[in-house]
Amino acid sequence: MSSDFITFPFIKNGMILDDKDAPHCGLTVQSCGSMRFRWNEKNNLRQKKLSQISNKFDGKTFVPVEQNHTKIVYDVKNPDDTNGLVGDGIITDNKNIIPTVTVADCVPIYFFDPVTHVFGIVHSGWKGTGIIQKALQLAENNYKAHPQDFCVAIGPHIHNCCYIVDSNRAEFFTDNFGNECVKPLEKNVHVDWKFSETCKDRTLYRLSLAQANLFLLQKIGVKKENIFVHEDCTCCSKNGFYGSNRRETLESGKSDNFTVQAAFIVY
Repeated sequence: MSSDFITFPFIKNGMILDDKDAPHCGLTVQSCGSMRFRWNEKNNLRQKKLSQISNKFDGKTFVPVEQNHTKIVYDVKNPDDTNGLVGDGIITDNKNIIPTVTVADCVPIYFFDPVTHVFGIVHSGWKGTGIIQKALQLAENNYKAHPQDFCVAIGPHIHNCCYIVDSNRAEFFTDNFGNECVKPLEKNVHVDWKFSETCKDRTLYRLSLAQANLFLLQKIGVKKENIFVHEDCTCCSKNGFYGSNRRETLESGKSDNFTVQAAFIVY
């Protein structure tokens, strides 16, 4: 682990894959600074930090997309294939590039097929939950990859210890991603909350984005023993280790004052 980013492995059949035969899952941390990315903006810090990280991986090229909470995934062959594109996921079989997305409490999902050697990453916020299905379907269409062969890693994100939602969002997730991803908030837990007029009731819930994605992964055939879920919550991480939209905006009182992280996969 570097001071600027962490890495973690894939598992297959419940065992850690040797990093000589599988990609690295990576995520910058808060101390790295904001990795915010827009095609029409210049982020000198991002450029500098990603260049330094690239040098640790034989100078491979970071390839981004501009995040917009979509379910759009691109099949990328060359470093400039995503120039100007907005979307939330990349798949490739080119080991010379580093697919990257931005996250700040949302879920980075990494995936790798040891058979076809296709790999990639998606940004899965609550609006984009289901994008992992799009990514694996694209891999099947373009590379003849099969879901049951994939190894998937769900990276650090806001967990249900901190992710509280109202009844509208809870109902949406229950209807689309199963009952296990939503639990009523305990009665002895108080949360300051301003309910909208469209809320059906005044109940709050804990939402697990990891559980919603596990529901989807197993539904499409990814084996449970090939899925790794990182235990860290970005929101309540010790000493603010990770960037967090919810934690940092609550602390500062400013809606745009949070540390965007770069999630990436290196093969």
